[in-house]
Amino acid sequence: MSSSAPPTTSSGSGSKNNYKGKNNKRKGNNNDKKRWGNKKQFDREAGRTNYESKNQGYSQYGPAGQDQRRGTNEDDAPHPGSYAVELYNVKKADAEAKKPDGEDVEKPNEAATMASDALRKYPKRKLAFLLGFCGKNYGGMQMNPGVKTIQAEVEKALFSAEAIAPINYGFPKKYGWSNSARTDKGVHAAAQVCSARVAVPTGDDLDALRVMVNKNLPDDICILDIKKVTKSFNAKTSRDKVRYQYMLPTYVLQPKEDLKAAFDEVVPNKSSFVDLDDDCLEKLQARFVKYRSTPAILERLKATFETYEGTKKYHNFTNGKSYTDPSARRYMMRFKPVETGVVYGEDGMEWIAVAVTGQAFLLHQIRKMVSLGVDVVRGVASEEQMLQSFNDGAMKLSIAPSQGLFLDMSYFDLACGRENFAHDKLEWGENGTDATKRWSDFKREKIVNHILAEEANERNFLKYMYHQEFFFSSSLSYKFYDEQMNDGTDWEATTSAATTTTSTTTTTTTTITTSSEAT
Repeated sequence: MSSSAPPTTSSGSGSKNNYKGKNNKRKGNNNDKKRWGNKKQFDREAGRTNYESKNQGYSQYGPAGQDQRRGTNEDDAPHPGSYAVELYNVKKADAEAKKPDGEDVEKPNEAATMASDALRKYPKRKLAFLLGFCGKNYGGMQMNPGVKTIQAEVEKALFSAEAIAPINYGFPKKYGWSNSARTDKGVHAAAQVCSARVAVPTGDDLDALRVMVNKNLPDDICILDIKKVTKSFNAKTSRDKVRYQYMLPTYVLQPKEDLKAAFDEVVPNKSSFVDLDDDCLEKLQARFVKYRSTPAILERLKATFETYEGTKKYHNFTNGKSYTDPSARRYMMRFKPVETGVVYGEDGMEWIAVAVTGQAFLLHQIRKMVSLGVDVVRGVASEEQMLQSFNDGAMKLSIAPSQGLFLDMSYFDLACGRENFAHDKLEWGENGTDATKRWSDFKREKIVNHILAEEANERNFLKYMYHQEFFFSSSLSYKFYDEQMNDGTDWEATTSAATTTTSTTTTTTTTITTSSEAT
């Protein structure tokens, strides 16, 4: 039996859990107790003293340093928030060198102790933070040792504003941190909601706290609003729906014949896979910035994306799920182009935004929904094939670039509608407040403008459409696997080749996932 799980034994003719007595003490042998049931033994084997065990925040790495059981064996072990060296100038190797003989370790330094004592005079409140960020320069939302993340930046700013005690710094569970959605590397959010119980040095003036924290944040991260919430509020479990937006350059909607003609004219050799060179990309970009959509195309886009609304099986729109998996069933409340219509980049490129609202999303789900919807609009896939993608069985679907996707709004209608929710409602979408204006401005200036400028420089959608046109094999796309196996195609070889070309042509950063995608 693997040592990675607590053992159980069989007694008599039946199998029972290996626990007995009112305190649920284990009956297993001494080795089991050492491995699973004896904390003191675990601490001794890890070389931890009683002081370290009780005061994890100060063990080995200085104030709020990384706990040995959380850390790595590297000499330069980072703080969980990746800022130990900057804040305390403490590394693991230095701490080990300073460690005195015997089991005693250096007591917390006086400055850190005084800082923790000073925070006790500030009232603590459970707060909800409306957070906006451009994720281009970050390794995701969640704290990750050794990686620059959004949560680590926000935690550092709260610490600098005296909202988090030094002994809690780096350990989000100690102050009850939660996020309304997961976002991975490179993904943006205009309305990520986080909750935490923190000290409020500004008293009841939460807007002053917002300004104070924002002074310690980089320009691409901003706290847009702060509101009081109940003690039991959790941003992850209290959120009942979420809205994402996806920005599409409208030239991807033109009929397949027109797009193929443009590629045939500009790209000289498509008999074997080659990267689009800079000269080809510039010529295609110059051609497509002049493209303008028609009302008929936009109406077809609207009708196509409305097909996703309702409860359907999305096992083909993610990885590793079967049609028999209940978690593949998702409820899409709304999927339509935004009412503001088309927008234009500085280079003249025309864009349209589509917004999808749902309870939760699977990994890659939104990007695959967009990819299939676009192919239906331009005539590569049929409406019948789109409906078949929700049926039992496996269908090969392509995935749209991650660069167009961002979290637009989080909703807490059910939590805020309860009678015992006596605090401010968590609503920012349409109430015309200063916070709503800050949200709208940040979305336009920091996220949408960034997406438009990024495409002008990197041309990710051009590379994606080139791959769709010539390398997303028509013998594989939009068919169930059993059909593919019977049509004479070398399915495994073609799939492998298609995967290789996708990774070479398309710059797709890791997506959003919320329980979920981008969430």
